Amino acid sequence: MQPFTLVGVLFLLLHISSGSAETHRHYRQVLTGNQPGVCRYGRRLECCYGWKKNNKGQCEAQCELGCKHGECVGPNKCKCFPGYTGKTCNQDLNECGLKPRPCEHRCMNTFGSYKCYCLNGYTVMPDGSCANSRTCSLAHCQYGCEEVQGEIRCLCPSAGLQLGQDERTCVDIDECVTGKNLCPYNRQCVNTFGSYYCKCQDGYDLKYIDGKYDCVDLDECAAGTHKCSHHAVCLNAQGSYRCRCKSGFRGNGFECSAIPDSQVKPKILGGKLSKEDIKNVIPEPVATPPPKVRQQPFDYEGEVYIGSQERQEEEFPEEEEEEEEDNQLNPRGDVFISEDFESVLGPTTEVKEIQITPVQEEYIMDCNFDQGVCEWVQDRADDMDWSVAYHDTGAQYYMALSGLLGDQNDVAKLMLLLSDRAQQGSFCLTFDYRVVGHNVGTLRVLLENNVYPVWEQSQSRDQGWQTELLTVAWREKAPESVIFEAQRGTGLGGEIGLDNVVLTSGPCQEDATPAF
Repeated sequence: MQPFTLVGVLFLLLHISSGSAETHRHYRQVLTGNQPGVCRYGRRLECCYGWKKNNKGQCEAQCELGCKHGECVGPNKCKCFPGYTGKTCNQDLNECGLKPRPCEHRCMNTFGSYKCYCLNGYTVMPDGSCANSRTCSLAHCQYGCEEVQGEIRCLCPSAGLQLGQDERTCVDIDECVTGKNLCPYNRQCVNTFGSYYCKCQDGYDLKYIDGKYDCVDLDECAAGTHKCSHHAVCLNAQGSYRCRCKSGFRGNGFECSAIPDSQVKPKILGGKLSKEDIKNVIPEPVATPPPKVRQQPFDYEGEVYIGSQERQEEEFPEEEEEEEEDNQLNPRGDVFISEDFESVLGPTTEVKEIQITPVQEEYIMDCNFDQGVCEWVQDRADDMDWSVAYHDTGAQYYMALSGLLGDQNDVAKLMLLLSDRAQQGSFCLTFDYRVVGHNVGTLRVLLENNVYPVWEQSQSRDQGWQTELLTVAWREKAPESVIFEAQRGTGLGGEIGLDNVVLTSGPCQEDATPAF
């Protein structure tokens, strides 16, 4: 019995071991070498987790966020094209910062690529190195040169640059104006030095839908980013929105004012007025009939008379004739009162004309550069102009003066033209500003009819954005414009920025000192 027992135990262990291996083989996923993304589930071959079968019957990897400049090679794993990096390949790779550097002398990073150029006197080679060229040094090229069939030609480091008229320096090509951009129909081209990029049109937002990035309508009404009045209804539209004043108000939707009760017509239900309308109906005025008994307010002896005309004839027959003669002096038939007459209520009061100052209309005027309603003008008499700069998010832009442009003490003026409503009285000027960089310059606020600045600042806290409230008032003539003046300093780099300009009727609540 003992040998048979030992054999039975060995057979039982072998069966358990083979069954465990078979079970494990049924439930584990084995990636085959010939077909990527195919796993074995028991005896069945299916797409692995994170893979999906396409219309050709092949398993494709799925990346939830997509691969903007690359291809999906595994579940949520992208393989970026040369020049791009990031988890979704949506970031530009700065090849100039890699080690070893791809260029020998100088390297200029471009979107998705880079460009090598050499110092003056050298020629760039295909591998990024620079070769000495005596003939090239005579050309005085800005970004280096190359020798083609014995002819020296200056080079520009980007396809978005071209040689200027001097054939030595490079100038920018505005792809947005020339039409050489590849932006889709629903995106807006933004030019940069040497290149460009595409952004969604105003009112659209970039989202990843159905395996690709696309610009979809931004519902400003649902997001609460609209500028409609509190007494208006926001109506979303493709790429924009509309504002409509509510019942009982009128205006353009951005500004709504209540309609006076006298101009509101009562609603007639079934040809009859409702009870609520009857309460609000103003009755038509009815003329008061003249009294049957005529009364003479005063007599010529200084006493008040309230009796009838017949009784007056009986008591004062002689004075009646004198009164008729005196009344002939007044062709209107009114009772004539001489200059020596003094009222029984006291001496006559001198009538004076009272000047009534019209009440200033309340308003909030958004003068933002993106979708504001105000009119901005660049001053042609200054040294340079303000330029457009985008926030870090890239969604909105502001006006800026770069510390790399212009010379010391150069001035750029940006004028905000005031409307008739803003010239009715004092208003609160609110704006955001920042002064970034050491000695980059000074930002001033001036009124058109005053040569002295009403506000001046040459630095901002932590070099970040700050909000300023300034009460603007005047004694005699209202200014026609508010001038934002930026003056370049001695420093290089940085910028002076201006954004979110708003005009509000009346003085500022946090600023009690008006600017005249």
